[in-house]
Amino acid sequence: MDEREQGQGEAGAGSEKDPNEQESLARDLAAELADIFAQYVRGDLDFAETSFATFDVLQDLHVVATGAYELVEDDDDDTSDDTSDDEDDDEADGDTAEPYSDESAAEQQEDLSGEPAR
Repeated sequence: MDEREQGQGEAGAGSEKDPNEQESLARDLAAELADIFAQYVRGDLDFAETSFATFDVLQDLHVVATGAYELVEDDDDDTSDDTSDDEDDDEADGDTAEPYSDESAAEQQEDLSGEPAR
């Protein structure tokens, strides 16, 4: 999410969101999906990376639909040397910080499920 930030509550918990704004954000997310799919077809992403990136966009869509987000200003003019957010930005764009490997994916699934891989 470039200009969006997830809020704390569900829809109705804060102020009502503008339906036109939500539709615009949904269209932006659709364009992001199109970019992910194009990267997959070009071979820039493998199937697992495409699946995870697609799921992230679908989560963002849910946040937009429920209204549980706040728009924040982009700091395009910011010339600071802070690069701590760069990895998160890459993951949001469908790029991963590390290349995909079956071993690391299995370890991550074990951690998430709390059970060893079979």
